[in-house]
Amino acid sequence: MALFTRPAEGTIKFAVILLVAIMIPSSIATSIGGNAAGMAFGIASGFTMAVTPFATNAQGIGSAFLAAALGAMATAADDSPLLIAGLMLLSALLLALTNQHSAGLMTLAPAIVIIFGPTSLVITWQETFLYLLAGGLFGWLLTRLFKFEAEPTPVPTGVAWRHAVVLGVMSAITIYWALANNINHGYWVTVTLVVALRPLPDQRATTLRDRLLGTLFGAVLAFVAIVALPSWGALLVAAVCLPLLAAYSMSGNYFMQTLFLTPMLLIFTTIGDEAEGISATAERVFYTIVGVAVGFAAAWALARWDRAAGDAPEVSTPA
Repeated sequence: MALFTRPAEGTIKFAVILLVAIMIPSSIATSIGGNAAGMAFGIASGFTMAVTPFATNAQGIGSAFLAAALGAMATAADDSPLLIAGLMLLSALLLALTNQHSAGLMTLAPAIVIIFGPTSLVITWQETFLYLLAGGLFGWLLTRLFKFEAEPTPVPTGVAWRHAVVLGVMSAITIYWALANNINHGYWVTVTLVVALRPLPDQRATTLRDRLLGTLFGAVLAFVAIVALPSWGALLVAAVCLPLLAAYSMSGNYFMQTLFLTPMLLIFTTIGDEAEGISATAERVFYTIVGVAVGFAAAWALARWDRAAGDAPEVSTPA
């Protein structure tokens, strides 16, 4: 697939509609429980919207409860290196089971552990569970109302388990390293691993490449916006990136998705503090490079393991 493409026809309009639909209850959650509550609602909505098209109603609703439970446990664990590492292993086990139904079905499950653990959001574990559950159920309902459906891409059992073992061990090691050594934003290495190291062998190298290039291009956009524009201008850039991110996610272009994700996150989280924005942008690039390097090493090990097992699938359908 070409790197620079236009989003699929109609996806931008549809992305705006979905974002508005999610932002309304997310804003209500924010007004009640603060920014962390609104974030939990929105993230969980996106989580179940990614799962539900491939799942039955029971599986879609069940995914909302699983996301809420993982987030609550991560919040309770706070930034304890050992406990968070254990939760990364647990979420990898979940991936091993769900990828057998469709590749990448619950890729965001480990990311939820990271978001509600190491980032130390100001929220209790009970609130995390309730807002994640509410958002997850809303996402499931929204998906059903719009009648989104998609064909699953199953991963062979052996491939799914080998991927989960390698991803679980590597993500546990990297998150433990970051937290035990109190490395600012070090968990971004783990984030790169869990979202870019795909279970299907023929997608691993391409997705890791797209993650790296998308982050580099996105970091340049973020840097220019943070340094050259006033705060309102940078916020406008971030706001434009949000629907484009959603549209390219629907279109299946991971490079463009990452390109717009990077400045959106960096601008929103550092707005008003130029020095912090520059520092965070540099760290994002550095830790993504490290994460991609670890990912390629893991992909190489997985390729050898898959070949030795003799059951690597021959597929090319995007996750």
